[in-house]
Amino acid sequence: MNDASSTLPERAETTPALALVASPERVEAPPAAHWWRIGDFGVLGLWVAVAGFTLQYHEKWADEAQAWLIARDLPLSRIWFHELRYEGSPGLWHTILWVAQHVFHAKYGALGYIGMAGATAGAALVIFQAPFPRYIRWPLVFTYFLVYQYAVIARPYTLFAFFCLIAALQYRDLQRPGLFALSLVPLSILTAHGSVVAAALALAYAIRFIRQWGEIDAPTRRIFVLAAVLLAMLYLFLFVILLPPADVEATHQDAITGTVFLHRSLGVIGGALVDNGWMSVALLCVLVAWCYQRKALTSFLLPIVLLVLLYIYTAGWPHYQGTVFVTILAGLAIAWPDDEEQEHFDARQLWGYRATIAVLGIVMAYQIYAAATIIRNDVNLPYTGATDAAQFLKPYVAQGKVICGYQYGMVAINAYFDHNIFANRPRAYYHHSVDEFNPAQIPIEISTVHADFIVINWWDPWDENKFRAGLLAPMAGWGYSLAHVSDGYLLTKAGYSHRQIYLVFKRD
Repeated sequence: MNDASSTLPERAETTPALALVASPERVEAPPAAHWWRIGDFGVLGLWVAVAGFTLQYHEKWADEAQAWLIARDLPLSRIWFHELRYEGSPGLWHTILWVAQHVFHAKYGALGYIGMAGATAGAALVIFQAPFPRYIRWPLVFTYFLVYQYAVIARPYTLFAFFCLIAALQYRDLQRPGLFALSLVPLSILTAHGSVVAAALALAYAIRFIRQWGEIDAPTRRIFVLAAVLLAMLYLFLFVILLPPADVEATHQDAITGTVFLHRSLGVIGGALVDNGWMSVALLCVLVAWCYQRKALTSFLLPIVLLVLLYIYTAGWPHYQGTVFVTILAGLAIAWPDDEEQEHFDARQLWGYRATIAVLGIVMAYQIYAAATIIRNDVNLPYTGATDAAQFLKPYVAQGKVICGYQYGMVAINAYFDHNIFANRPRAYYHHSVDEFNPAQIPIEISTVHADFIVINWWDPWDENKFRAGLLAPMAGWGYSLAHVSDGYLLTKAGYSHRQIYLVFKRD
């Protein structure tokens, strides 16, 4: 790929605020600048209000609970050097949650606010520091991934935008390779997607740096080499601790055919932009062409390509698609021209800039609408039945009743208790090995354990006939009747991808 982004002028090393502090005589900012800054704070305040309002209604699902339980029940050493290889993710998020619980004694109710704190930092960085004009920055933070999926849902991705944008802002500065490398560290240990993006940006930066090797002073070149070695050592460490064992679930999946490759590629690109695969590809091509024109193609396209390949391999869920959206924004932030450059645009450059603005406008309009829709749905519908099921089971747990639970979704119930409440499970969290859950064992367990209550997570689309014939009838044969139903929906922009219904059966 052509990345002549090295020819772009570098951004000022200090912000206007820092420049004022450094100058011998303080120069008062024009009154208009104060009003614009007040507007920035107002937009951030509105964003906090919207995300905070939604958080009050959101029920935490299994993926949110899983990391919390691992951090609660395991020492840091075991998390990093054993369990992470089953989670398929570096451990920064688990470490944050471990510190929150073991140092600050945070309770499960704090999880959403911990996630929102990271998302708030990302939103603030977009509003105050992103190189886009305000008519892009302000609506951008209210798009689907930034105000909901990576803000309300407490997963490591709440920090993804913050770390991606920090790396993008440091990318332009060839005189500080050590600082750029340092900005990649938290991104690389946040998630597998972050590791991929950080590696891609590091490679693009290295290509750009080496192309200007002769123009850079010797001390800076030495820092670059040292930073490259240290980053390589970090990735070697991540490879060692995350190397999947033979029994991990993620490696046991169907072969990836050409049809699957195309379907998943269109799915992740479509989900990242306007939920239409081919239309999203067309919009992405406009951005690719503009980044090529801006001589910033490698830093824009390489992270996206690697993320799409990761998504294809892991059969990613819709909530992973936002990593591509955020990475697109980071790539555009690297390529974005400053005011002086825009003043010297020729006609071709100006039309490329306008086309990019138009694409961003289309994407933002769709995603703001999607954000409004899913916020309304999260307020009106239960995201998961786990919260309601935990409340139903709470008095029976206090009475010492024997409860059995099946499937991964049980972690979302366990998180509401200070111990594992399921007699048939060896631990509160879910260990992602192929032996953790064996459906063939359910009839044997039910007939031998004689639990007072049995909890089953209904994950498929609702089918009344399948429910009665496939679940109610067998449970009745084992002496259990339905005692409680806790409804739930794994919401997406277009509706929901799965039901998250918890069915509690009581022994007759």
